Amino acid sequence: MENEYVVAPGARFRVTWRFSRDECREFDGVYRGMSVIGSETALVFEVDGTQRFLVASSVVLMDQLEAAPEKAEKKSDAGSVFYG
Repeated sequence: MENEYVVAPGARFRVTWRFSRDECREFDGVYRGMSVIGSETALVFEVDGTQRFLVASSVVLMDQLEAAPEKAEKKSDAGSVFYG
């Protein structure tokens, strides 16, 4: 797989994150994308049927458990955006 080591929607990860100065916690979840919490970037995971938003700066490490499923290639719209 060409993009085997990519954080892509649908990939399953074990995420360790900083809960407090002295404590880390972890969870297993499926990566869904990125979002914003206030002025911070958040990673969004599906965990036990709920969406979990985790501030990116609190992530200590991410172990990839499963790669994202292969998708049919779709046409890119990257060149069709115009600003005026």
